[in-house]
Amino acid sequence: MKIAKNQPKVQTERNESVEQVLRQQASVNKQASSSKVWEFFCSVKLAVVIILLMVVACILGTVILQERTFDEYTAKYGYFLATLFTTTQLNNVFYSYWFSFLLLLLCANLICCTIKRWKNSFLQAGFVLTHVSLILILMGGVIKFQLGVKGGVNVYEGKSVNYFLTQTMGRGGAVDYIKKDLPFTIALDRFILEKNEPKFQLVSYVKSKDRQKVLDTKYRKKQQIPGTEYKVTVKDYIPDVILKQEPVNISDKPDNPAVYVKLLSSKDAADVEWQLTDDPNPGENRSQDFQVEAEGWLIANDRNSYEDKNQDFRIEYIWLPSGDELDKTIAASGSVQPKLTAGVGGQLLEYPIEIDKVLTFEGTGYSVKILGFVFNYGDDRPLDKQPADNPAVQVEINGPEGPETRWIFEKFPDWDKMHPSKYKNLKLTCSGIGSVSTAKNMVKIIQSPEKCVIADIRDKHAENITPLKIGEKYPVANTKKLIMVSDYFPSFDLKEEVVKVSDEVGVPAILVEVEGPRGKLEDWLFSNNKYATWYPDNNFALLYESTGESIKHFVSELRIEENGKTVAAKAIKVNDPLKYKGYVIYQSSYDPEAGRFSGLQIVKDPGIPVAYAGFGALSFGVIFIFYVKPFLRKKQKKEVEE
Repeated sequence: MKIAKNQPKVQTERNESVEQVLRQQASVNKQASSSKVWEFFCSVKLAVVIILLMVVACILGTVILQERTFDEYTAKYGYFLATLFTTTQLNNVFYSYWFSFLLLLLCANLICCTIKRWKNSFLQAGFVLTHVSLILILMGGVIKFQLGVKGGVNVYEGKSVNYFLTQTMGRGGAVDYIKKDLPFTIALDRFILEKNEPKFQLVSYVKSKDRQKVLDTKYRKKQQIPGTEYKVTVKDYIPDVILKQEPVNISDKPDNPAVYVKLLSSKDAADVEWQLTDDPNPGENRSQDFQVEAEGWLIANDRNSYEDKNQDFRIEYIWLPSGDELDKTIAASGSVQPKLTAGVGGQLLEYPIEIDKVLTFEGTGYSVKILGFVFNYGDDRPLDKQPADNPAVQVEINGPEGPETRWIFEKFPDWDKMHPSKYKNLKLTCSGIGSVSTAKNMVKIIQSPEKCVIADIRDKHAENITPLKIGEKYPVANTKKLIMVSDYFPSFDLKEEVVKVSDEVGVPAILVEVEGPRGKLEDWLFSNNKYATWYPDNNFALLYESTGESIKHFVSELRIEENGKTVAAKAIKVNDPLKYKGYVIYQSSYDPEAGRFSGLQIVKDPGIPVAYAGFGALSFGVIFIFYVKPFLRKKQKKEVEE
């Protein structure tokens, strides 16, 4: 019976023993699980895997274009890859959440490895510092990528801003700009654009060899042009000049006829000035009832017309070698049809210049499309506002080597020889563009050796034809104007004088001597002349040109204002920013046309102090490992030996 009474007690003790064993087993399992997690984070293999993944991410971030729109990705990579990139944030790798996760995972690995290897010895201080430094540097990167901001803003001179714009990239690949407020105001007091002194070069061109060469501009250094008879010597240099010109008559033969024309109007008319050269008789021939509205030389073989676009009025001077041709010209149409001449296949073919017209040359494989023409090349104004200073036509040439667009200049038929072209065998010239006019009121002064007449042009026909005499005034039909020819030079020329303006570099000029097949030639070359100067054989040319002004610095004088008070100020340059309250303000760009605003880049990176702390710890750790630790060990060894 005693045994039966003790059975419950034994059973209870047995149950308690089982529970204790289960609790111990659970504790062991828990410790084993914790140990596995700990070993996982302490694993060197984990560090290697993370580093490899980061290397792959860096490669992808370099190969794949970053921070572009979805349309740009679609155009370059296709829709599928564009969708994949934007969904996985491969379009913004270094600011993606998964890249920051890899950095945090590497930090955790380093922390665990550091704790595991720590032996509570002062001699391991270098080991700890180097590992802590890497952790801090990585943490600084995470903070920068996730909490840092970067943007830009344009500030106009004399104005201020208290915000900047940041660019964001959505998951769909859309680019948007977000306005970020600043805790202060940035004021731009002054923007300064500093330029380097301009540089100039002397360029030679040999037409027969189609070869250009940049020459040395050293004083009195004679230079042989390779493979030719030409030699060039720079004999003088002036840093800043003007060219004064005085009209002169050099012969009684009509080699270069010119007339000095005055356009007179009533005194209440607008005073419009035009002038080719200085008035040879200023103040003379001024009527009491009329005043000079415009005056200047018209040269038959050069600038032979004056056109006032605002008043829809034009004057032309035409010289003809005989009276018969003069009569034919008067009887002909008052308007000249511009023409394009093509030299191809041993033939010269003429065509009227008509916009969008395509000219096909049978048996050659060439065709030419006329794209348009201008009265003054390089003039951006509408045609009706351009003077006929440099007429040109633009064409598109199509041939075996594909299309080529070319400008043909009326006054400079050999201009294309100075510039390499695809189709050198096709010679194109143009004429008559400078004579095109839509002016309602047109007057032509037509002269031959026997006589001179003045004619009004109406509907492209000459009317009111009157013999012209020097010094007499002639009314212009349907206007309140008079025309008077005050002088006539049979052989017009300009007496030129090069005058030094200053010792500063402005418009420099060089005096060059060219030796060639036709002897020596001296001439001044001006840097502001965009046309080449040709040697008499028309085979060798020189051009003195600017190589362009380079920007030395662009500087913004900035002030930081808080509560209406200036708390900081600095003249910032590229790589010399203004720092205030964790913000760094860089000079990044400027208005290249007017220089009215300064482009600022504004950066705030809260990870920088953490990263700097990491670099500091790394420096101390390296010093400890290579200098302090060997010294301490040597000291300990010495103490043991004693």
